[in-house]
Amino acid sequence: MPLDRQTIITREEGMADSTTPQSPGTESVPTSVTIRTLFGDKEFLWDKAIYFPAGLKGFPDHNVFALASFPGESNGSFILMQSLTEQELAFIVAPYNMESNSIKAEHLAQAFTVHGIKKDEGAVLLIVTLHKPEDGGDTIMSVNLRAPIIIDTSRQAAYQYLLPDASYSYHQTLGQ
Repeated sequence: MPLDRQTIITREEGMADSTTPQSPGTESVPTSVTIRTLFGDKEFLWDKAIYFPAGLKGFPDHNVFALASFPGESNGSFILMQSLTEQELAFIVAPYNMESNSIKAEHLAQAFTVHGIKKDEGAVLLIVTLHKPEDGGDTIMSVNLRAPIIIDTSRQAAYQYLLPDASYSYHQTLGQ
């Protein structure tokens, strides 16, 4: 199942209702966590989290993330990927358009195969980086095509996969 706008909305609808009463004195495992995100406090359900068994490149000890839409973002071009264990750790990601051919289909198929992901249960996210020029010019956005995030939507597991072709850019400017 591709990770599209509807999937993200469905995941957010699974967010806990903060008005749901909890029984005082119950000793249970928390079902949600409230994180102070870039856009204020958000409550996320643990059972909607995405697990990275190997973490992310540079962040191997951070394994549990959630996805959330940006406030006012109606087309789903960008998504917040928030760590559920370290509130200071968050990434802007973009769903990869499988029809764009920016990444060769055989390389994505290889990534899915390596991680045991069925084609119809796989999704791809690209990490977005904002570059502010020193001369004060306009901010430039780029995506990391070389190491996309491969998600198994059925198991809610994800992996950052280094593609074998060195021609993919770590900083592919958007719009080019």
